[in-house]
Amino acid sequence: MRLLHSAIMWVGDMKVVKLARDALKAAGRWDIDFHLPSEGIRQFRKDALRRVDTLADVAIEKRDPTSNPEMMFQYIDIASVDVTTGSIVSPQELLGEEAPSRARKVVSAFDIIVSTCRPTRGAIAVVPVELHNQIASTAFTVIRPKPGINPYYLYFALRLPSTLEQFRKWSTGSSYPAILDDDVRKTLVPMVGQVEQDAIADEVMRAFRERSEAIRLANDRWNDTLARLAEQIAAQVQHQQPAESDFSLDMIERLRENLPALTFDVPQRKGRASGNDQPDLLAVA
Repeated sequence: MRLLHSAIMWVGDMKVVKLARDALKAAGRWDIDFHLPSEGIRQFRKDALRRVDTLADVAIEKRDPTSNPEMMFQYIDIASVDVTTGSIVSPQELLGEEAPSRARKVVSAFDIIVSTCRPTRGAIAVVPVELHNQIASTAFTVIRPKPGINPYYLYFALRLPSTLEQFRKWSTGSSYPAILDDDVRKTLVPMVGQVEQDAIADEVMRAFRERSEAIRLANDRWNDTLARLAEQIAAQVQHQQPAESDFSLDMIERLRENLPALTFDVPQRKGRASGNDQPDLLAVA
């Protein structure tokens, strides 16, 4: 009998998935994890799940900055995205002649960039207005939300653990896993109505601003502390010995006493035959 659909069963303690031969060939993947349904999306109602390609289009516009070698542009690569918050924090300002070969994808304000290299890191961000018409790396899938889709809600949905789990399943390559535009298209995300989209987008972005402000205040306190201490040293202000500190010289010396010995290669003496001899290994306290 020909198998028309996939089926999952248990054989003893082992999970087994049965697939139609044509489906297995079409997928081109033999690992069971790829074919098993995602666990994370089970928390959402099936009728609330939508494929990404029903909510957004994959943008295909490209531009080669090297065709205008003297023109400055902003370049967004994977390192430009803060994976903790999913925000573009450090785009590079380059001349066209300095453009790397991956600098080709044109982005519009409110596009969403999704890193296809090591996608589970969550390098996913909304393009801000100030980076409109700039260039992103070809290591991103650029998706453009359709009318009626709040880009900040979709950004939130794409960074959910249930979404990143699907990206992991689609990934190929062990040392440098990657996904394709088509993998992003077929990924399922939970969808809500317009009012809920706007409310969630507002709450997410308010939390982002509060986090940014807290970091700014902490950085200000850090810099103020360093400046105050420098002024006190210059004024020869005497400080009191702290009652207990993990950073006192006494504590540091005690920790040093319990450190394991260093191991390093002994430098070869002049005139010593090199050959295939392995360097001596010396341990010192």
